[in-house]
Formats: sequence, structure tokens, C-alpha cells
Amino acid sequence: MGTRSNIGIVNEDDSITAIYCHWDGFLSYNGKILLQHYTSTDIVNQLMLLGDLSSLNEKLYPDDSKPHTFQNQQEDVCVAYGRERNESDVGCKIFKDISDFEKFGSGVDYQYLFEDGVWMYRNCNQDTEWKRLTAEDCEE
Repeated sequence: MGTRSNIGIVNEDDSITAIYCHWDGFLSYNGKILLQHYTSTDIVNQLMLLGDLSSLNEKLYPDDSKPHTFQNQQEDVCVAYGRERNESDVGCKIFKDISDFEKFGSGVDYQYLFEDGVWMYRNCNQDTEWKRLTAEDCEE
């Protein structure tokens, strides 16, 4: 069973663009990767364009000279349901506001949200409040 998470970004109009990620939603994995590798609005928006993920990794795109499939994954490359598994209806979703996004969290363990260059998170099983994601949080 995966540790499921949602990853989103707050847009200029306060709507939220978000995706689902099935594996390793823990702060020590997804939280750490987001904090270290997804540090700008541009790169987070590129992540959103991949749509729902099987797994988040350090790199968005595989090396075109090597195979990258669901069964034969390149190390440290995101695995997307649309790109690697040819699934449909797995694109990013738009939510009208944070309250709407929080409802998307039903059934996931963590939600991550990027706003103004800062990652926030909440443990959906314990927290109603959002917390700023720090390197210390990722050491759990």
C-alpha cells in the first residue's frame, strides 16, 4: 500500500493546480524531494503538467537515449500515469481555493502546497493546519 499524497501550487487567482502521487508521500521522501528539487514556480508548474504520479523523483524528464517505462524506470525520474502507463484522465486538477483542495485530500496521507516560493504541508490523518515544510521535518 502506498503512502498517498497530493501536490499542488497556488495560482495568482488563489485557485490551486494539483496532482495525486501514489508512492512515498512521507515527509522524509516526497517532502524532501519537493524541498530540495522543486524550488521555483516554473519547475512546480512543469511537475503539474505531468499529471498524476505513481512516484515523485528528483528529475521530471527521462534521458531520451535510454528506455523509461513503468516496468523499466530510469533512476531518479518521476513516473507519471499518463506518460509511462498511457492512462487517461490523469491530468492535473484545478481547485477553486484551498478549502476545495483540502477536500481532495480525502484518502491521502499528506498534502503539499507551493505558494510564493515556500512549501507547506499537512498530515491529513492528524493535522487541520498547514505547516511550513522545513529540512528538519524531512528527517522524520
